[in-house]
Amino acid sequence: MKLSRVVVILFALLLVAGTVMAQDDLSSVDPTGETVVYWHQFTEAQAETMQQIVEGFNSSNEWGITVEMVHQGSYNEIRDQMSAAIIAGELPNLVAAYQNDAASYYLSNAAVDLRKYIDDPTWGLTEEERAGLNEGLMAVNIFNDPPFSGEMLAWTHQNSAQVLVVNNTMLSELGYDAPPTTFEEFYEIACAAAEATGPNGEDIMGFPLTGDASEFEAFVASYGGRIFHDNAYDFTGEASIATLQLFQDMYNDGCAYIPDRAFGNTGDFALGLNPMSTSSSAGFTFIISDFAASGVEAEWSVTTLPYTEGNRTLQVYVPSIVLVPSTPEKELASWLFLKYLVTPEVAATWSAGSAYFNPVLASADLLTEDTFPNPELFPYFSATLALQNDPDVNIYNAPQAVSYGQVRNLIAQAVAAVTTGGEDVATVAERLQQEAEAIHAESLE
Repeated sequence: MKLSRVVVILFALLLVAGTVMAQDDLSSVDPTGETVVYWHQFTEAQAETMQQIVEGFNSSNEWGITVEMVHQGSYNEIRDQMSAAIIAGELPNLVAAYQNDAASYYLSNAAVDLRKYIDDPTWGLTEEERAGLNEGLMAVNIFNDPPFSGEMLAWTHQNSAQVLVVNNTMLSELGYDAPPTTFEEFYEIACAAAEATGPNGEDIMGFPLTGDASEFEAFVASYGGRIFHDNAYDFTGEASIATLQLFQDMYNDGCAYIPDRAFGNTGDFALGLNPMSTSSSAGFTFIISDFAASGVEAEWSVTTLPYTEGNRTLQVYVPSIVLVPSTPEKELASWLFLKYLVTPEVAATWSAGSAYFNPVLASADLLTEDTFPNPELFPYFSATLALQNDPDVNIYNAPQAVSYGQVRNLIAQAVAAVTTGGEDVATVAERLQQEAEAIHAESLE
């Protein structure tokens, strides 16, 4: 698995004790009897699995630390709750966050740089524990662009990935023997599907364009670009222009369409109405249940988006946990729970129960078809995990910038402008660039 070489090297430096500046002495801090309040976003199976893990920690840790889970809704709702809590001074000890949220919290003095705990000789990670973590996934939470200078502002304990789901049965019927690897093949298959009819005479559609910013970014990365680099957005670069042009051309040629409902892309996929779609790995269970409900029988698989040479890419989503400043005792107690989350057995428990991946390499050996609770899901889970750990697959993650949340909305508007709006690609890209630059500059003030 490849990430930015600089970022991975920076994480590797964290794996060497004493590489950070002198930290507070934690040797005399006693976390015994502390209560840790953890604001989380989980529901259903994920919440049940995390509750199981929390109960395991509470009953087994030698310090008598108690973690209390508090569900605070979606990430947007948690963000609003944190904004209010920062003003009121009534903060949790741990909070779920994406990278742009972690950056915002840190700038508001509401996130701790985890380096002092990772490298602490008494409470930190051993060399063996550090070597057992997926460097690329952990490095997603290291912040290097100004105003940051290498801080680790959140803890990676889970991730999902965006893949291309492919109806191999339909591909075979269209005359293709494998999923597309190039953009030319991808375009050709989508157009062939758009001209076909299903077994009951229904119209088959081309590729579903969700208009989602994450989908756009994944295509940009597969063209070899990034929408944010060197502390600036880049929507007028070659890869971004190529992506917008691809979307427009496919839409104008009738080879791509805009789904008429939320998650209509994978919903149509399970109805046999399109040959391929982007999907988060977190959506596999819904695809499986949708196929069961539709009665459509098809062999389907997961792979990466098509790509240009050397740019086979897997986009990962890494919701993480921020350690919030508090007393030394509560901070240490919170860190010990984070450390517990990346022990192999706990990480495997999390992945098996939630269907999310984790950064602990050894946990893969504990996840087999026999131990996985959902045997129908396991083939797709393991195939995506193999892509994630493939040294020839680049890993892409969304920008860490505080401005990213607002810019995502601009990206969705740009995709709509070049497809249903029919606007000129270069004009839309320039407008997107200027608007994103203005938002980013404001976020740095």
